[in-house]
Amino acid sequence: MAKTIKKEDINEKAIIASFLQDVPLDHESLMSENNEISGKPPAPKTETSKDETRRRRGKEQDYETLFVKESSITARTGKMVYIRRDFHDTIQTICRVIGSNKVSLSGYIDNILVHHFETYGGEITRLYEEKHKGINITKISE
Repeated sequence: MAKTIKKEDINEKAIIASFLQDVPLDHESLMSENNEISGKPPAPKTETSKDETRRRRGKEQDYETLFVKESSITARTGKMVYIRRDFHDTIQTICRVIGSNKVSLSGYIDNILVHHFETYGGEITRLYEEKHKGINITKISE
């Protein structure tokens, strides 16, 4: 069955902005406009932790150098994943405008994940080992 969409829920500005090639899509302003139209309060901004700030400062590099670059992966060799439509639109705009259409969506996402795992790999491993104790089956002799 098809999903029914209310006319009030359609954001015309976001649709028009998605078709404009040279104008970057400002995700924050579109979200605040959506919230004003729908009457929802904007989501509260979260404070960054000291650890996160330290990580950013320690490995501070140019955003384009880190993320908006060619990746060794091609979309055909990877796996398909689903992401939010607004994230897809934002990433597509970043690749089109900042990356001058030279970076694919899958390449951009791959670069972000490489950085994420390099930054948080130790913590991820620690949490995994802490929560994955395994099972120890002992053989009872008769």
